[in-house]
Amino acid sequence: MIGRRLLSVVISIPMSCMLWADCPANHDHRDDKKSGVLIMDFVISGTQTLSTDELSEIESKITGSCFNEDSDELGERIRALFQDRGYFMVEVKNVRLRSTDVLGVPESVTLEADVTEGGLFRLAQVKIVGNHAFSAEKLRSQFPMKSGALFARSKVAGGLSSLSKLYAEDGFLDWTTIPETQVSSNGTVILTLTVSEGQQYRMGQLQILAKKEIADKLRGDWHLEEGSVFDVGYIDRYIDVNREKLPSGFNREDVQLVRDCPKGSVDVRLLIDPIYAAQQPSPKEVTCEQQRSSN
Repeated sequence: MIGRRLLSVVISIPMSCMLWADCPANHDHRDDKKSGVLIMDFVISGTQTLSTDELSEIESKITGSCFNEDSDELGERIRALFQDRGYFMVEVKNVRLRSTDVLGVPESVTLEADVTEGGLFRLAQVKIVGNHAFSAEKLRSQFPMKSGALFARSKVAGGLSSLSKLYAEDGFLDWTTIPETQVSSNGTVILTLTVSEGQQYRMGQLQILAKKEIADKLRGDWHLEEGSVFDVGYIDRYIDVNREKLPSGFNREDVQLVRDCPKGSVDVRLLIDPIYAAQQPSPKEVTCEQQRSSN
């Protein structure tokens, strides 16, 4: 087995001279939209087995996008691109940003990185332990990778997201999993998921903060009955179906979930009317650990 895995010059530039570059919304990964870098070119060196076309395809995933000016973060993104192609043990070193336009906002740069891709790895098997609510076969089916397929990082992430949705829609809001990988010298990876399901929650009270006539209409369209298994996904479906009856701009952020951990229930508050919402005290955020220790 290989393993588990001396001169300071200050220049003042008027803001009117700054050049603002466009970052497509779906390619803008910056935390602060008034800073960061725009990758105009991406140069990878050091690889041994990838063709020019394969490298060009990887480079195109980053070129033209905006990121935080953080070499560690960029290095992890580069690493993820290679791992998506099965190079699970890839090493990314010497991530460098070379400015091509210091006046631009974000600053236009060339990204350079030294990469040793290593060998290709394939999935040996997925092991799931600690599960009770669903069978291992059911949970395994959420992962799109078959045994023998290239071990792709994005597909593992997609499988974990599917597991989270599966559990959340069956009331297991405290569900967590710890993924571990065991890498073999024969180029395979065993993925082990240790599952902690927690308790299953049920629907508590529905509170609609609005005028009575509006609240009554919306309540009549709510079909997740008190005492039934709480389905987080029902909230989004409810909003979509009742979009015309809800205030303009009403979204998931206007819904509060209040968990009663000892009772295993979840109260739902729909913040329809700001006036009525302001008259009601906001629920205090208390963790399940705090609730259990106080009882």
